[in-house]
Amino acid sequence: MKLDIIRGSGLCSNCFILSEENLKQLLVVDIGIGGKLTRFALKKSLASIVNKKFSDYSIEIFLTHCHIDHILGENNLRDFEKVTFSASEKAAKHINSRDDVTLVSKYGGKINYSIDKIYLDGEILKFGDIELEVIYTPGHTDGSAILYDKEGKNLFAGDVVFAGRACGRVDLPTGNRQVMISTLGKVAKLDIEHLYSGHGPDMHKNIKANILSAKQMMEYW
Repeated sequence: MKLDIIRGSGLCSNCFILSEENLKQLLVVDIGIGGKLTRFALKKSLASIVNKKFSDYSIEIFLTHCHIDHILGENNLRDFEKVTFSASEKAAKHINSRDDVTLVSKYGGKINYSIDKIYLDGEILKFGDIELEVIYTPGHTDGSAILYDKEGKNLFAGDVVFAGRACGRVDLPTGNRQVMISTLGKVAKLDIEHLYSGHGPDMHKNIKANILSAKQMMEYW
């Protein structure tokens, strides 16, 4: 598995591209905001990875939650013929109904796709030889979910937890402080060596302590 990271700037989320050249498969975790606002950074990276042989590859987009800074970059993907959009059950409901939880009505933007595949809590997303467990992690939104690679000890955390002892805000629609505290306690029990969050830098050491510090800060917030 090869991992490429597109760093978000401003409000745009980070985007993570997992690629398997032999299988002609791509998995993208979150797609950020519209391409024009990011100079089509995701599109350019994908074109480079597949050497512009778009029709040879299938691509799945897993969205960690429904907020617009993670879901509006669909115009980066239009060169691909075979695109599957996936998410948790509640995230899919929000995205497919274009409801207020997405924040589209508040900040603008347009969702030009629907979720094709729903993963249940604990279900495995298989990508090549990698098994990624979908873990429901509400708190930031009610449909937040993370991807956990137990063997590689990798976590794609969305906006659940960040480097710097921080977690996602809980004052937006369906956010919940007490639920976030519980979620952070659950995530801290995972064996994680590599943390890839929806915003900010990655972490490769002291991750459990970082998560517990975020939990403690939320408890005293």
